[in-house]
Amino acid sequence: MRTIELLAPARDKACARAAIMSGADAVYIGGPAFGARAAAPNSLEDIKEVCSLAHEFGAKVHVTLNTILTDEELEKARELAFKLYDAGADALIVQDMGLLQGELPPLEIHASTQQDNSTPEKVKFLEDAGFSQVVLARELSIREIREIRRRTQVKLECFIHGALCVGVSGRCYLSAAITGRSANRGECAQLCRVAQSLYDGDGNCLARDRYLLSMKDLSQAPNLGELIDAGISSFKIEGRLKDEGYVRNVTAYYRALIDKTLEGFPDVRRSSYGTTRTAFKPDISKSFNRGFTEYNAHEVKENYANFDAPGFVGTRIGTLMAQGAHDLRFKLDKGVALHNGDSLNYYTAKGTLEGFRVSTARESGSAEIFQRLPEIEAGTVFYRSKDAAFERSLEGESSTRTLALALRYFETDDGATLEAQDETGAKAVAQCTIPKLQQASDFGRLEQNLRDKLGRLGQSHYELKELTLELPHHHFMPQSLINGLRRDAIAALHEQKQSRRVHVEHHFTDAPLLPEAERHLGFRANIMNRKALDFYEAHGGQDVKPAYEMERPEGPQGVLVSKHCLRFCFGMCHKHGQDGKVKHLRLKIGRTYFDLKFDCKNCLMILEGPVKD
Repeated sequence: MRTIELLAPARDKACARAAIMSGADAVYIGGPAFGARAAAPNSLEDIKEVCSLAHEFGAKVHVTLNTILTDEELEKARELAFKLYDAGADALIVQDMGLLQGELPPLEIHASTQQDNSTPEKVKFLEDAGFSQVVLARELSIREIREIRRRTQVKLECFIHGALCVGVSGRCYLSAAITGRSANRGECAQLCRVAQSLYDGDGNCLARDRYLLSMKDLSQAPNLGELIDAGISSFKIEGRLKDEGYVRNVTAYYRALIDKTLEGFPDVRRSSYGTTRTAFKPDISKSFNRGFTEYNAHEVKENYANFDAPGFVGTRIGTLMAQGAHDLRFKLDKGVALHNGDSLNYYTAKGTLEGFRVSTARESGSAEIFQRLPEIEAGTVFYRSKDAAFERSLEGESSTRTLALALRYFETDDGATLEAQDETGAKAVAQCTIPKLQQASDFGRLEQNLRDKLGRLGQSHYELKELTLELPHHHFMPQSLINGLRRDAIAALHEQKQSRRVHVEHHFTDAPLLPEAERHLGFRANIMNRKALDFYEAHGGQDVKPAYEMERPEGPQGVLVSKHCLRFCFGMCHKHGQDGKVKHLRLKIGRTYFDLKFDCKNCLMILEGPVKD
């Protein structure tokens, strides 16, 4: 039967635990080095702990090894790959093709979205090269995913929630162009989230200090059924820098939604096991987001960005009625209540976003604010970016996950045996010999005692669903032996599940020639080491140049390609029926200018530069 995987992010082992207990079928996490989020490394010991917990539920751990590497780093990364395998990892997510030129541990190798996996030809090449799973480009439509599935068999992974890169992943050099910090090295400066200004060819300012490249967050919540039908195997939540509360809430939300969606797909099931229960009602609108978009899922052109703010504005709570020096009175929207510690935001008359923290909330809809407030116009709309009560509901063990357990206890001539089986299919047997055999004087009490003691599953992740007792001898059974049988059986189940990884044989040396469109990439092949160069040359690469980060090309270059289009946003796109006059456009970021070019046939915008003022 086909399976669907909910893949959640983990900044650290606490976030990984939150994800797993909230229903993730897999987590992706950075190891000690070489992950595309340099600010989120984890020790091998922590990775081992995460793997141990995940495997308890038949879940998997994908470790990011997805930066481009120098010659010196390449062999260190290869050594790390084997250490991660020893720690229990199930898959490595890689970008650098140099890693394919040599030994890798026998686990799944996934093609990072940093490889720009956006065409059937590219995905077919990666499949034939030996990748087990391909992380698709975020900007693909469902129609395009269907076509990739029609022409390939490899497992397909797509993003369904979280921050969107404005540029094509792996081929965005904006950060490197301006700051020298490379997104392909895990050090993106996120210049798409700073204020920019837009000018026409005559120097007229069309937009000043707006967040013109700051994309809204992705949510494919309405499209999960279509994506399953299109052939997706893994649903990925972005957010490897997000905190534990974010991971817990968003994972639980999609767990419930996927389970509901799967009711319409009798031939598809989730890829791991267990029942998740939460002490909160999952609500993605209450965790950090920049507003939501389905992006290009149905090829509907719109403004995918939030020009007004680069961060979390929050959900609307109502409008301001009156104001004092340290307090505000609101007309709250239906169902809204304020809490002590809430964070509120509003836009000033100049369009800037301001905010403050609520010290004391009152039932009347007023709020006391510790700081002295500026004058705010009555009728101003307010938003809540932190719901303190909801945040508190996410703390601690607010999500739990259990496995159904069946036990069979039967007496032997000289002792007893306990058979255990959980819903993952793991089976274990524990046995003991009774030192001094004697028959119990009260058979009913013996049975009740066995049920009580065997059912004490304590801090384990099991929930007893079935207990069978077979007592032909009615042996008196000391409590210590009963407890020992239960502990031994559960420990044996755990050990069995830790050794279930599939041994994957790699045949990367049998990779075919690169598709035609991938043979003339120039610096966009992202080559920083000799083995990556060897790979591209051996597979048909031509005119391949060192990575932008190594040898910056002379003159303006296309440093960012995007489905987001400022010509469309400002009413100049004749392809979509707009009647505004088409103008030459130039974008200013800090002190640096970029010319905007447009590939209208493929509906793409290109930032070319840096250019002189």
